Amino acid sequence: MVTMNWHLFLPLATSALVALGGWFIGHRLSTLRDLASRKRELRHKFLLEAYRRLEFAACRGSLNSFPRADDFESAIADIQLLGSPEQVLLANDMAQAITQRKPDASADALLLSLRDELRADLGLRPLSTGLFYFRLKQPDSL
Repeated sequence: MVTMNWHLFLPLATSALVALGGWFIGHRLSTLRDLASRKRELRHKFLLEAYRRLEFAACRGSLNSFPRADDFESAIADIQLLGSPEQVLLANDMAQAITQRKPDASADALLLSLRDELRADLGLRPLSTGLFYFRLKQPDSL
């Protein structure tokens, strides 16, 4: 007949349970961290593309004659979906100003908000400079 040696079994069982519980908790935390990281990366990707599309459209004349107005509209939609509450409000204000044909309609405030947030999230130093738009004039068609 085999007798159970309890003074050896209890510490061994306790150690195994603690190790198993630690592995489970560690795995769960790692999974949650990876999920949060993927969400953050996706949001950054969409907002960076929205920034690029808005910057491309800014200071190019009338949107009615702009060949890529759909990119501009897509940028606004992405900001409404994934932007901060402040950015959504700025996008709405800008879109309202554009549809009302206000001469002071500008993407500057929205672009600055996107730039500042993306730089902060990526660990880059804030910039004290405002925006500038570098545009080369296209030669007239021959």
